[in-house]
Amino acid sequence: MAHPQVLPCRLKEPQFFSRGPAYVDAHIAEYWALFPERDGQEDVRFVWPELNAEGILYHEEVVTPRQPGLPYFTGEASANTFHEVAPDLVHRHLPDMKLIVLLREPVARVFSHHRMYVRFRDEGRELGLEITDFATDMARELARVRAGAESELISPGCYVENLRRWRACYPPEQLLVLFAEDLEARPQAVMDQVLAYLGYPPHDYGDYLQKRFNQAPPARPDAATAAALQAFYAPHNAALAHYLGRKLPW
Repeated sequence: MAHPQVLPCRLKEPQFFSRGPAYVDAHIAEYWALFPERDGQEDVRFVWPELNAEGILYHEEVVTPRQPGLPYFTGEASANTFHEVAPDLVHRHLPDMKLIVLLREPVARVFSHHRMYVRFRDEGRELGLEITDFATDMARELARVRAGAESELISPGCYVENLRRWRACYPPEQLLVLFAEDLEARPQAVMDQVLAYLGYPPHDYGDYLQKRFNQAPPARPDAATAAALQAFYAPHNAALAHYLGRKLPW
């Protein structure tokens, strides 16, 4: 971790709350055990799964030193929580938590999501849905959502619907909405915003914010599929801009 007062969760994405209320209520102690103790003194170690520039998965051990007397904060980054989890379930166990939602242009998001599933398929993982090529899969999934069904790939990009659910449980001072495009364009300014939201002073990250992690070989969706997805997401994006009261960065 680049910030000296951040202690990481032992798993990058625990995906704990997506297992449902019965599991969460029965195993919440196991979730707490993933985080460093407030009064602990030992360094925090965990293994971080990452993709290199060739798209090959590898695991890197990360060690975060701990200094006595320094106030720390911690958290986790399960990407599926925003779309898949009932906010009231999280609120029941973490009512005072501060959430950060990082949104990305939805066509780029679904293309990246599909690429991840292609990798999972090639690794032999059970996915629960058929993964072929991007154009074929998007045509099928667009037909699903237009028929009123959920799409595991497309629906997560309908951001405003999910934001409304979370803001019904958490007030604005506990839910910060950011954009990946802003983070890429103005990384230090966005990180200063994050720290202010969390109640910590600014931190100079040096050149760390220019580094790229979890990379994959460059790729783009075909123009026709991208255009169909952009047309689908257009009203959702307009509703999001209105809801947030700001112009979207895409």
